[in-house]
Amino acid sequence: MNPSLIDQDGSAADRFYEIAESLNVRGAMEMAVPFYRQAFALLVAERDNLQAQLGGAASTPVGGDLPLEALHGLLKSAEALGSQTKQDQGPSMDDQIQELAAELNQASALQVMAGLRAIAEGNEQPMPAAGLALLAKAQMLLGKTEDGLKSFEAALAAEPDSIAFQINTGAARLAEGDVDGALMLLRGVYNAGVETLELKILSALLKNLSVAEARADHLDEALRLRLQWFQLAPESVPVERWLKWAKEGLASSAQDAPARSLGLDLLKALLEQHPQDRKLMQGLADALEDQGDYREASLLYRELLRSE
Repeated sequence: MNPSLIDQDGSAADRFYEIAESLNVRGAMEMAVPFYRQAFALLVAERDNLQAQLGGAASTPVGGDLPLEALHGLLKSAEALGSQTKQDQGPSMDDQIQELAAELNQASALQVMAGLRAIAEGNEQPMPAAGLALLAKAQMLLGKTEDGLKSFEAALAAEPDSIAFQINTGAARLAEGDVDGALMLLRGVYNAGVETLELKILSALLKNLSVAEARADHLDEALRLRLQWFQLAPESVPVERWLKWAKEGLASSAQDAPARSLGLDLLKALLEQHPQDRKLMQGLADALEDQGDYREASLLYRELLRSE
């Protein structure tokens, strides 16, 4: 047996067995059989040699019954098969992360985190930004906002141009009380232009930026963003939440305050979306009366009376 091809000791049988097992798993049974046979032959030869040494008889050459040329060819074929199918042995890292992302909810957050840990341990490459962002979302769902922010920051550092990561990191900063840090990121995305953003991403941006502006006591800007958000995705929050925000604007002390006008516009948009909602109708009638628009207010009151 050629020492350059394979060592002539106990590890030889192990190596042939490992190759055979690998080929078997890949479904290449016709290639696995000779390696199983060679592993068995080597073990038999080693046993015979040991018995011969103990009994003083001549030892049997270790090499089994497979010709060197055939063995060499099979080894080359196995190496080629291994390099060809190594990447096809299962889902890619990105595919596994996407599968976990599809399963993420509050009830499954711990399992998703465990799945990400298993993916990280089973791959030699670093966790990609998508995996870090998924980890962050799971941590946020579990109330681990500090950890979630760190994971989002890591994802953003890996892909600084990702709009989704900028929005998510801004939202995580907001959850941690960093209003200025949230505004810096979220305003940056908004000011860069929102025309090409997908509705889901734009809705998330308007939601988080409006909250940040409100917490910074920029009520006018918060209401302007919420009106834009309502016009794009009116079902994003319950009617009661929109009405609450509209009333906050209408409650502004100055008669000509932008917030009052924006609150009135939001209330009108709400009634247009829900024309039979009596609470909205009465709220708008009251607001119009406060604004001095008695004609429109009277029309709404009459409509309310007729429907009694």
